[in-house]
Amino acid sequence: MHIILWFVTSVVAAIGLAAAPDPSPPPAIDIYSNAVHKMQALAARGNPPYLVFDLEIESHNLHWYPTTDSSDGLTDWEAKLVHANETSNYRVWYRSKDQRALVQDAATHKAYVGDAPFEPESDHLLGESHASPTPSASPSPMPSKSPSDTAAASDQVLGAITVNGSSHYIVTLVGLEARDGFPVYHLHLQAKRDAVDYPLTDLWVDAADYRVRAVHGEVTIRAVAAAVAVGVDAGFSALDDYWLVTSIDFTMKGYLMVWHANTATSVRTHIVSAPESLPAAYFTPPKT
Repeated sequence: MHIILWFVTSVVAAIGLAAAPDPSPPPAIDIYSNAVHKMQALAARGNPPYLVFDLEIESHNLHWYPTTDSSDGLTDWEAKLVHANETSNYRVWYRSKDQRALVQDAATHKAYVGDAPFEPESDHLLGESHASPTPSASPSPMPSKSPSDTAAASDQVLGAITVNGSSHYIVTLVGLEARDGFPVYHLHLQAKRDAVDYPLTDLWVDAADYRVRAVHGEVTIRAVAAAVAVGVDAGFSALDDYWLVTSIDFTMKGYLMVWHANTATSVRTHIVSAPESLPAAYFTPPKT
């Protein structure tokens, strides 16, 4: 009899536990504020001193290419409009203190010293990217200059993550979702007034520790007889105690004079290692 009573009591308790609803999530504005504070703390940790990573750039109607300064041998990266799709892969050895990189093209094995096309570091969260490429619409019949700057647009979106805009956004909770195997709160943000200064539209916030795992934002760049809308999506990954931007996608749609352009670029990194040091020779351009 005691065994039967114990069994019935256990079943009833189990049914009660199974039927109990999940605790209500925090208010959306609290999730947002906690996420901002968490990302501020993560950004303050800085970057690993050195990184080795593989970089893939997949683009639509944009050609990314290196330009080397003949005076100092250092390489910068630019982009121009083309009517083609292309994918490029690089191995990058990166030094954080001066944002200098050794970049080797996986296809041609040619190496460049200077800026990296993209670096997975936390400075993006402060709007302080130093090496991201700046597209320039140069091929005929397009004009030689473009008002768009996708690097600035991506930094504007990423930098907004660490700025508390609680009084400037209407924040709503879309729901609890899964992102890279982690439960996340999906927040939708709508700027109350100036969307230029408050470009975030969506955040995916880790439900356990409030790290932002992904973000989407929209930036519109306007000039005389020109307007370009840039959509930015970014993802984050952990490396030891660091929280780094490891993927970024941006789309650009707009017009310049009578020309219209639709472009897209996806940047993906795979971190190979974070060594304590790398040879100084890696970051010294060859003598010409």
